[in-house]
Amino acid sequence: MVKKTVAVLLALVIVFPLLYTISLSFFSMPDFNANPARFLPSSLNFGGYLAALGNRYFLIYGANSLITALLASLIRTVMTVLSAFTFTYLEFRGKKVLLFLLILTIFIPQDALLFENYMTITRLGLADTYFGIISTSLFSATQLIITMTAAKSLSRDPYDAARMDGANDLTYMAYILCPLIKSVLLAVFLQSFVSVFNAYLWPLLITSRTEMRTIQIGISLLGFAESGDKGGLFSALMMVLIPLMALTLASRKIILKALSEGLEN
Repeated sequence: MVKKTVAVLLALVIVFPLLYTISLSFFSMPDFNANPARFLPSSLNFGGYLAALGNRYFLIYGANSLITALLASLIRTVMTVLSAFTFTYLEFRGKKVLLFLLILTIFIPQDALLFENYMTITRLGLADTYFGIISTSLFSATQLIITMTAAKSLSRDPYDAARMDGANDLTYMAYILCPLIKSVLLAVFLQSFVSVFNAYLWPLLITSRTEMRTIQIGISLLGFAESGDKGGLFSALMMVLIPLMALTLASRKIILKALSEGLEN
């Protein structure tokens, strides 16, 4: 009973900021100025949502974030699968050294690479492009280790049998390896999507045109904070959270299903 109570209290502490943000998005200006402070709006006010959607750049910012997050997640997931397969099933000279160097990147602070990454991307003429925004998010050594662990937990017999039947490595990955570790790959994709979607510093540095800004930067450029329109600001924040919450809720069933299938197999 005590454990359940503590768990509920911790859950409320974690969820409270989200619930309060939802409530604030429906506040009118008198609600924000009320004394004592209100938790619930006096009435549902959709003016903030209309103001955010009425801004001509809001949907552009949102589309940029979705495009970059999807592209980066797809590329990172494919690169992770290819890398994990290579280091798990193939033998070549320098394999251990190369893997060690890749793992070392985990310990390099990303902020320490900002200047060099910025100079490299600008010299290549990729500033203010989608590829420039996602260029630093195409590989994760941590996700490589997780995927390699999943791949190594499988028996090598299916791979040897597939090779004897004439299947090449890509065929084995597409029809055997990926289905067997799909829960891990889905987790890699989701983590990548959320990470890129929420990125702020790198997109801020590598983009200068308003049309290429992502939503995390764009919220501060919509002018709600300067104009004092708190309702519009919180409504914009909520509309940024909606895709992430929807993705989390939708993927929960998929992950649980994949895990149950893995246990059955």
